[in-house]
Amino acid sequence: MKYQFVVLACLFAVVLTAPQQDDTQAETLRLESENNGVDKYNFAYETSNGITRSEEGELKTTEEGAAIVVHGSTSWTAPDGKKYEMTFTADELGYHPTFTLVA
Repeated sequence: MKYQFVVLACLFAVVLTAPQQDDTQAETLRLESENNGVDKYNFAYETSNGITRSEEGELKTTEEGAAIVVHGSTSWTAPDGKKYEMTFTADELGYHPTFTLVA
């Protein structure tokens, strides 16, 4: 019985210390960027390890002043294999993220 516990503990330790996907070796598969330098920008990219990100911002002027309004999203696969997505808006009222478990 003690022997089985030791073997099980060793197997558990091997699983926990197994190397995960090496994100330092990820490559950029797609990169798009546009910035007019005045009142709007956008960018998007995708990496070989499954990370995607896109964002666009535009200057909004009102009688009270000006603010940049930003919309964007990012998605990634966590070490447990589940895919997550975050979408957000940022404006004069603050930062508003929404997280979703995709798969």
